[in-house]
Amino acid sequence: MNLCLTSSVTRAAQINPDGLAIAGPGALTWKAFADRVTRVAGALPAFDVHPGDRVALLSLNRPEFLEAQYAIWAAGAVLVPINHRLAASEIVDILNDADVSGLAFDADHAEIALDIASSVASLRILIALEATEAVTGANASVPVLELAALRQVEPASTLPPSSDESTAAIFYTGGTTGRPKGVMLSHKSFAVQALVMASALQFQPDSIYLHATPMFHLADFGIGLALTVAAGAHAFLPRFGPAQAIERIAQVGVTEVNLVPTMLATILDQLTDDQASVLMNIRTVAYGGSSIAAPLLQRLMQAMPKARFRQFYGMTELCGACTTLPPERHVVEGLLAGKLQSAGQAMPMTEIEIRGVNGTPVERGHPGEIVVRGPQMMQGYWRNTTATEAVVRDGWLYTGDVGAIDGNGFVTIVDRIKDMIVTGGENVYSAEVESVLASHPGVAACAVIGLPDPKWGERVHAVVVRRPGAAVSEEDLDAHCRSRIAGYKRPRSYEIREELLPVSGAGKVRKAQLREEALTKPV
Repeated sequence: MNLCLTSSVTRAAQINPDGLAIAGPGALTWKAFADRVTRVAGALPAFDVHPGDRVALLSLNRPEFLEAQYAIWAAGAVLVPINHRLAASEIVDILNDADVSGLAFDADHAEIALDIASSVASLRILIALEATEAVTGANASVPVLELAALRQVEPASTLPPSSDESTAAIFYTGGTTGRPKGVMLSHKSFAVQALVMASALQFQPDSIYLHATPMFHLADFGIGLALTVAAGAHAFLPRFGPAQAIERIAQVGVTEVNLVPTMLATILDQLTDDQASVLMNIRTVAYGGSSIAAPLLQRLMQAMPKARFRQFYGMTELCGACTTLPPERHVVEGLLAGKLQSAGQAMPMTEIEIRGVNGTPVERGHPGEIVVRGPQMMQGYWRNTTATEAVVRDGWLYTGDVGAIDGNGFVTIVDRIKDMIVTGGENVYSAEVESVLASHPGVAACAVIGLPDPKWGERVHAVVVRRPGAAVSEEDLDAHCRSRIAGYKRPRSYEIREELLPVSGAGKVRKAQLREEALTKPV
């Protein structure tokens, strides 16, 4: 079976030719979008981009990102999405590690792309997704082409075939705790996930999905693939901001979103009375990164009465999600209530076990490491057999997350193994403490970390973002925790702040940064 990802573009152009592929600025029908993809893909071989070559993509969320993504695949090449938040030296390291032949970039990153080109030995071509002054007349070390020019090439009559087992993309992991590793994902892995996600999210040809979190990250990237499978429309928000998100939702008529809970909370806090109707037509709210607190869910359900809420848990090495908490479990009362702190059950074609330190399954309800297997698993880390063998054993992927499974298969994420705090000889799972703090009505977001302590070894430290207009003190938070968790789990120190927590491209809190900030802050 050929599960090449470009087949979904061909199908969308057949079943919904006049429907929108791109909604909002730069609107395009699926017929026009498919034509562009074919033209660009057909032009690439003439500029020394061939099947199996790696082509990097450095861009904010925009239509040209999606076009280049599918054109790279149609040419038989391997996509390497780049985290645009990285420093230039970090980007160079990734490009050299992947031995990229091409680098496509948008106007926001034209200067950096041109500057670093000479530092990437394998680079043979630069592709400007937009025309800018920086590109015009640029004296780069390799040829610079404009995407608009590649679109003028006659569509290729034939394109190189791709096996579903061939590598489709290499996604580099965050690198917040060490050197990034390139996760190799096949066309089959993406195709399986796209089909499962399209079904779970109930996407339709009239769906309009807003790319609001970074497209270089699998959380958004995978949902985008599912939308193409359904022949729905893609809308784009270059950078997330609550006011900008509200404006784009209203402008385009967005029906589907994917945001982490902290982002959802900031949108509600930003929403004015005269904007109350903007969110009324949202049909799907996908989220991940953490569970959702009951008070926030209730606020969201009031603002989005038509919305189906669905949580996903996964990781890059699993090509996205491996568990999901369905809409019917997003309730705070009744027979189906009580699962909001769960990440849900295994997705179709996915097996999950909880294993102890010796690698054997633990009893139901007991914590251990979450291990997963299924057709969506990575092929391995790019040119890093040692790292691959450390996490893939006997066909199972060891996630590094601590969790438990109940009698009905609901998985609860307890913590990252590396984020567990050992204080006075007791294990404290930061996620448990964060859940309690997040239930305080004055808390917009929080993160719990371990800091060195001469008496306890480590102490529990909480960084809390105060909700706008709320009066929250350390005493308030301590009293809130006192009646809900054991004394040794309660934070022994707090930082209460106004500014948002630092997050990665996946919307996950950068705890290493918070730890460093706390340790360097004057006492």
